[in-house]
Amino acid sequence: MEFEKVIEEIKQENKWRQKDFANMKLVHESLTEKQKNLFLRMTIPYLYAHWEGFTIDALKKVINYLNKLRLEYNNVKINIFVLSLNDKFNYLKSKQSFAQKCEFSNQFIGRLQNELKFEKKNINTKSNLKFDVLLELLNIFGIDNNRFKVFEADLNKLVNIRNSIAHGENSYVLNLDNFEKYANLVRDLIINFEIEIKEYLENQKYLKSYESGK
Repeated sequence: MEFEKVIEEIKQENKWRQKDFANMKLVHESLTEKQKNLFLRMTIPYLYAHWEGFTIDALKKVINYLNKLRLEYNNVKINIFVLSLNDKFNYLKSKQSFAQKCEFSNQFIGRLQNELKFEKKNINTKSNLKFDVLLELLNIFGIDNNRFKVFEADLNKLVNIRNSIAHGENSYVLNLDNFEKYANLVRDLIINFEIEIKEYLENQKYLKSYESGK
């Protein structure tokens, strides 16, 4: 089945990232003590980049898959229909001209009359993929978020440290245990994301029929 190809591609994304984490630890072991301090600070933004990069790539693969299905508005859940219109809602911001109202109406009617199209640009991590942003993305697609609640505190901590380092703050003194903690965190987040996407596509959770239990 086509969705199984998507899952396999996501698994391959996971595999090379896990190898990267292992290689990072090997690099650390080859450095002097002075070099290790600098290296460990660099690992936090790098681990975050893996987390955000995987999330964006996985959801882009989901969007590619949904586009191939040629879905129609009357078959999908409301969140999926809104996702197909997402950027078009910009026409409704602040005070709209009559021309803007007409443009939005044309876009809306077009979605009702034709198959739905989804844009990759609608995946917005806000360059700050903390827990609340993750929940927002999961809710947009209708992906179950229960697996991720246990990671809330550690994920927010990882992002906060990454932001501080990215903004030039040097007060964080990190050790190998810190690296392993956050490497394991990103690994677990990615694995759970992979599991949820598999269940999402396999059970067609984007369709109304799943919502109604048919």
